Formats: sequence, structure tokens, C-alpha cells
Amino acid sequence: MESKAKKILIYKVRNFSEKFDDTFAFVRENWKVLFKYLTYLVLPVCLVQAVGLNSYMESVFDMSSVNSSRSSDVVSLLQNVGWSYGIIVLTSIIGAMLQLSVVYAYISYYNGSEDHLVDVAGSTFKPLLMKNLKRSGLAILFWIGLSVLGIFVTVTLGYLLSWWILLPIILGVVAVAIPLMLFMPAYLLEDNPLFGALSKAIRLGFATWWGTFALILVLGFIVSFFQGIFAIPYYITVVVKTIMGLQGGSEFFDSAGYSFMTYLFGVLQSFATYLVGTILAVGLAIQYGHASEKIDHVTMEDNINRFEEL
Repeated sequence: MESKAKKILIYKVRNFSEKFDDTFAFVRENWKVLFKYLTYLVLPVCLVQAVGLNSYMESVFDMSSVNSSRSSDVVSLLQNVGWSYGIIVLTSIIGAMLQLSVVYAYISYYNGSEDHLVDVAGSTFKPLLMKNLKRSGLAILFWIGLSVLGIFVTVTLGYLLSWWILLPIILGVVAVAIPLMLFMPAYLLEDNPLFGALSKAIRLGFATWWGTFALILVLGFIVSFFQGIFAIPYYITVVVKTIMGLQGGSEFFDSAGYSFMTYLFGVLQSFATYLVGTILAVGLAIQYGHASEKIDHVTMEDNINRFEEL
């Protein structure tokens, strides 16, 4: 009789290879339920995102042929670029909210269960998902504000003092950015308040800086590679259409069928970006669990609390 694989514990001290293996083991074990909920929630966003992406790419390539002497053409093109880019940004924020909410809600549910989860009922999963949606929206807006503030401070200091000072500032920002990658799991996996999750992520992240950096580097490379693979069909169709248009075009590349194919490739690219990005989100949860167990001994404290409640 084949033995059943052990449940993947989130809060557990691991070496690098164990973090890597458990990340992919978790995704491999739970990909069906993650794919189902990401398809229900994220795919509709990708349908809209692809519209903005197509319009943006067409506008960017049209800039080379627009008549700069006609201000109305330039204004119209810039307006189109603006609203197209706005759609991309807005749908990217919504898509990230949904993706992170699904992944971390399921990890929380999985971690709290006594056994493996083959599937989870929507009525059971919905309250945790809704809770994470509210928290992820606030967290992403906070993260965007923090990033804008960091860029503003860096550029301002470089302008007022000396641009030579930018190098140590940038190195400092990178050093802080690595621990901040644990902010999302700290906020969405637990009931930490916003600034409590921020301080905890920084504290645990600096205590496990090299391990966090190594995992992000390796998983980030893998995720980027596969996201690039899924983006190839879209950019090939866009570039080929643009080149043929500059050479006089043809009915095939201007047809509704070709445009629809390009749109579908855009949807594929967007959806694959969120699906493959799930690997990094799970990896950060594994790293956060490792840091929490190693520094704060979460499991031991939970066992003590349960013993005192008996």
C-alpha cells in the first residue's frame, strides 16, 4: 500500500532546498483548487486587462506613424495611451488583490486543517476569502504608497545632495525591500494589524535576510522565465502585425480573426502571469513560516497555549 505524503507544514524551520521543494510540493498538491478559484476570480479581470493591453500596444506602435504637425492626432493618441495604461494599472491591482487573497486564504485554511485538503467548499472558503480581499486591498495600496514615497525620497536626496549618494541609498532600499517581501504573508496569514505586520516582516526578514533573498532570487527567476514563455505568442502576433502594417499590411493581419487571436494571446499572457506568480506567493509563505518558527518559535508557543487550555 502506497504511503500517503505528509502534510506540508507552513510553520517549520527549513534549509534552502526544503523551502524550494515544499513550495513546489504545495503547488503540485493543491494546484486544482488554486486553479479553480483563480479561474473564477482572476480570469474575468484578465479579459478586461487584455483589452487595455491591446489598445496600449497599438497606440505605442502608432506613435511612429502619427502626424506630429496635427495636434489633434497627437492629443487623441496620448489620450488613448493614457486610458489604456490606466486600465492595465487598475486591472493589475485588482488581479493582484484576488490572486493574493485566494492563495493566502487557502494556505491559512490548509494550515488550520488536520489533514490534506483535496478541495474546499465555497461556503466554507468564502468568509476567509472576503476577509483577505479587504486586507489585501489595503495592503497593496499601502505598498504602492510606500514605494512611491521611497522613490520620491531617493530622488529628492539625490537632487539636493549629490547623485553620487544614490548608490548607497539604492543599496539601502534593496536591503530593506527583501524583508518587506514578507509583509503580505505576515498580514494575510495572521491577524496582525497593518503596521504590526510591517514591523514583524522587517524584524523576521532581517533575521533571515540571506535565506529570504536566495529564495526570492531563485523563485523570481523561475516565475519570470515561465511568464516570459507565455508572453511570447502575444508579442509575436503584435510585432508581426506592426511590421506588416508598416510594409503596407494585408487583409489577413487587419482582419477581425487576427485581432481576436491577438486578444486571446493577451488574455493567456495576463492569466499565466497570475497563475505562475502563485509559486512566488507560496514560496514567501513558506519563508515566512520558516522565519516565524526559527525566530519566534510559533509552534512551541501554540502547543504551550493549548496545554494551558486543557
